[in-house]
Amino acid sequence: MDKETIVELAGTKMKRITGIILIVICAMELVGCSNYKRLTLEKVIDLSSKGYELTWSDFEQYRGYECGSGLYIMRYDIDKDFYLLVGGMGATGSPMYIRLCSKSNEENYIDIRTDDVELFISNNS
Repeated sequence: MDKETIVELAGTKMKRITGIILIVICAMELVGCSNYKRLTLEKVIDLSSKGYELTWSDFEQYRGYECGSGLYIMRYDIDKDFYLLVGGMGATGSPMYIRLCSKSNEENYIDIRTDDVELFISNNS
């Protein structure tokens, strides 16, 4: 084999290795190799019992995303019917609101700290 062929084969091998690494990284991301859990309705019911003692740290372990403009708002998708919005001035202390929202009517929500979560779920499922 001449030098040019060896360099070409090495380049091809590097491209394959790089491709495999990218596929593995993407697969890990799709599988959700993170420490975050999905928030469930059962957990929302449990959390609601804390009332106004709920803080941002109660939601740190759950998968959510920031969606606010002006206020700090995190959205936690729960299932096909519901999502939770937690909003406030920042990610410390007590949130201004913690709303369980209906996906079919986004103006239909309750604050889980004060309202009957189980009744809301049964009326909106």
